[in-house]
Amino acid sequence: MPVHEGVSGAEGMPLDDILAALEPDPDRLVVRNEFAVVAVSVRASGPGRAALRVEDLRTRQAVELDALELESLAWARHRDLAPLLDPSRTRWAGGSTDDQEGCSRS
Repeated sequence: MPVHEGVSGAEGMPLDDILAALEPDPDRLVVRNEFAVVAVSVRASGPGRAALRVEDLRTRQAVELDALELESLAWARHRDLAPLLDPSRTRWAGGSTDDQEGCSRS
């Protein structure tokens, strides 16, 4: 698949095409910038419990974060997250992320 002008996904799919292919869902918030496009939604994770589901719409990689994980993010500084922002560590390393705890493919 050719890479198009402008912002494109991992397989060369433009972000506008990704967004256009999404089915309308009032329970999902789509957040995007020039580097990423993700969907965020709340999922029931048990009686009286919920988790925040974050899905990379380019690759369909998703993670569900519970209250403790979200609280940890609230306390994190940007420099604490810097290692996660290096795509060569996970996204482009050629390895599978299926073995990472808390991650799933949809």
